[in-house]
Amino acid sequence: MDTLGIDATPEEIDLMINEIDQDSNGEIDFEEFVAVMSRKVNATYTSDQVKNAFKIFESAAPPGHIKVDDLIKSLTTYGTEKLTEEQAQELVSQLEPDVNGLINYSEYVDMMMHE
Repeated sequence: MDTLGIDATPEEIDLMINEIDQDSNGEIDFEEFVAVMSRKVNATYTSDQVKNAFKIFESAAPPGHIKVDDLIKSLTTYGTEKLTEEQAQELVSQLEPDVNGLINYSEYVDMMMHE
């Protein structure tokens, strides 16, 4: 949450976890986390804008896809608050790349933005 610039108290975090922790094990998966964060973050961008941001890093990947290594490199290189290699690897591991090491960001953005 710090990486996203969200200042939440421990109580707010507990409430978020309790709200979406379906099996009451005290843990949430990535999709559940994104659902909670989308309520907390006021997104002022469209899915096309998000896809265009990903497109910059497509490199030699097929349209709408990004290589895992390229995504990790961009997460650790760009932005005001760069992720560590470990943080980037953990985040990317939740995105379920295909057998070729590609992430279909176009489909993922549509799913996350409910379009």
